[in-house]
Amino acid sequence: MPKIPKAKIKPPVEKDKSQWVLITPESSVSEVKPNDEEPCFVKLRHPKTEQGAMFMLTNNNTEILEVLRFDDQYRSWFIGETVQQDGSMFMSTAIDPLFLLLPYIVKADKSSMFMTLDQIVTDEDYPQCIKLLSCSGISDLCHITDSKGNEDFKAYRLNKDKLMEWLKLKTERLADCLEKHSIHAVGVKAETFVRSSKDNSVTRDDYLRFSHGMMSDYLSISLSKELNQFLDIKEKVVEKSSPEGPPAKKLRLSNGCEPDEDYTKFNSTESNTVKPAGKLTNAQKTLKKVDKSGMKNIASFFSPKPPTKKRKK
Repeated sequence: MPKIPKAKIKPPVEKDKSQWVLITPESSVSEVKPNDEEPCFVKLRHPKTEQGAMFMLTNNNTEILEVLRFDDQYRSWFIGETVQQDGSMFMSTAIDPLFLLLPYIVKADKSSMFMTLDQIVTDEDYPQCIKLLSCSGISDLCHITDSKGNEDFKAYRLNKDKLMEWLKLKTERLADCLEKHSIHAVGVKAETFVRSSKDNSVTRDDYLRFSHGMMSDYLSISLSKELNQFLDIKEKVVEKSSPEGPPAKKLRLSNGCEPDEDYTKFNSTESNTVKPAGKLTNAQKTLKKVDKSGMKNIASFFSPKPPTKKRKK
């Protein structure tokens, strides 16, 4: 009798533990052609902190996006029939590649020489930075640098005047966008200045000040200060409270009416002064005649007990 072959048991498929949730523009993950380079994540030097940060390059490295992570405690994702323990969320937003190239261009300017992009954009710690040269925004280098040569061989050098004008234009465009959409409820009320309680209007300088703060998130400290001086934004004057104190407040009643008397005066030091005693009732007169010697004050029952001294043996 022939032996019946045992059924082959397939090993359980291991779940991919590296999955995560990413919100990104649809154009960044469009269909890849056969000869195109697929979108990838790279670690590059952040232009402000000069520390490693995560970025995303689209097809053929034509666009660069900054990847930000938002994480809350005690949160998970339901993906299909599985539960993703890591409940963090990633979001990618487009960023001008010139901001990422700017630290390399500023560093190369110390030599005061014209250099090719291959010589300028070099980083041993983050070698993937060379992929920035394939981004479409590289053609705008003429707005911040001087160049020599032709299309086949071109060298660049930083032009500080052009750079300040370019950053100013970026800041003003961002301020225009904030003003157009009236983004001032939270944004313009930043910690860098205090708005007046009497004047609720938002000025142009308020939008420029906030826009400059957003631009500074991608600039070094020195460049941020230079841009602030170049924009010539007036400092916000902080209004000090008058020595007389805040205006009187009236207690609003449940029926919507307001009393004519200021209730804040009851919290003043004048309320602590002893007022002349009025007429006593019969019960108060009787209680006053009671002998209180040997009686404890009721407050003594709630006061802490003094520490007891230990007897010597």
